[in-house]
Formats: sequence, structure tokens, C-alpha cells
Amino acid sequence: MNENQKLSDELFKSVFGDPWHGASLKNILESCPAEKIFLKPITNAHSIIELALHINTWTEEVLSRFEGNPPAEPKEGDWPNTQSSSAEYWESLKQKIYDNTNKLIDVVKNMTDEKLNEPVGKERNAPLGTGYTFEEMLIGLLQHNAYHAGQISLLAK
Repeated sequence: MNENQKLSDELFKSVFGDPWHGASLKNILESCPAEKIFLKPITNAHSIIELALHINTWTEEVLSRFEGNPPAEPKEGDWPNTQSSSAEYWESLKQKIYDNTNKLIDVVKNMTDEKLNEPVGKERNAPLGTGYTFEEMLIGLLQHNAYHAGQISLLAK
């Protein structure tokens, strides 16, 4: 199996499938109680919706980089503001995460090993997520999503 296939499979499992660490991101998001999505039960911490927005904005940015665009801060910012507190907004956000993930999976499937080993950006910039290869960036997105999915799971309890 080529590296691009392994990586796209891992991304699929982490969001839609049966990852080693537990529930997939989709399973976690779909099981969040509606009454807890917009709550902030911990002072100065993020809500479930804010964490989901953050996951989506970085998925979009990684996808943009894989599509050949230069690294940048996500279009909506690192931590986008919640635009609504409606159930429709929550459903729309979840669908964006799923759609953007599927687009990223498709792009990764068509990557060559050479491209996966190319650096993202010219120098290491931790907040911007540069100075790594495309492969390392995708692995970082998997770790990022798992970390925040864990936070969402705790807030949903």
C-alpha cells in the first residue's frame, strides 16, 4: 500500500470509521446532546461548537495547502466566532467538516510520495503549522482532531 493510501485511510478512519483510539469524530459530533452544543460549562474554555469550528477551519486550511495554496492563517481565523445558536447552524457545520474531510481524503489519495515528502512553507512556524512535510502536516491534523474530539467528548458528558 502506498503512503498516500495509508494516510487517506487513516484520515477516513479518524473521522468516519473505527479509529484505534476510540470513537470517530463523526460519532462524537453526532452524539453530542443538543442542549450542550453552545454551552460553556468551564470558564474561559471553548464550547463544543467553538471546538468544531476550530476543527473545520484547520481542515479547510490543510486542504487549501494540499491544493497548492501557500500556508496561511485559516480564512476564518484560528478560533472562528460562532455565527448562530441554531440547530441548523450546528448541522451545517458538521456537514462542512465531513465534506472538507472527504475532499482532503480525495486529494491525499492522488498525492505522490515525492509530494508528501515536500516541505510546507519555508521555515518552522509552530502557530502557522509550517516547516513540516505534507505527510507530517496531515498526521498533525489527525492528532489535532483527536485531541479536540476528546475535549468535545468530555463537554458532551
